[in-house]
Amino acid sequence: MTGAYDAGLRRQALALAPPELRARPGVYCGVGGPSYETGAECRLLRRLGADAVGMSTVQEAVAARHAGLRVLGLSLITNMAPGEEEE
Repeated sequence: MTGAYDAGLRRQALALAPPELRARPGVYCGVGGPSYETGAECRLLRRLGADAVGMSTVQEAVAARHAGLRVLGLSLITNMAPGEEEE
């Protein structure tokens, strides 16, 4: 699925975000849960282009696009992935 997230909403959100939030665009990789990604899995996903990994957001975005809605995905990243400290 391409174009799941609305480019106009993304631009607007980034323009309105306060600098202290350090908001930036990125690639969110949704994995099936419940799980906790290992360092090796996180390194693989990073090499494949993922900036963040989690167990939510993707399924909801697909359902919203299927319903014809404009979608903006926001994720609050609260912890570093295992294996990040090795790089």
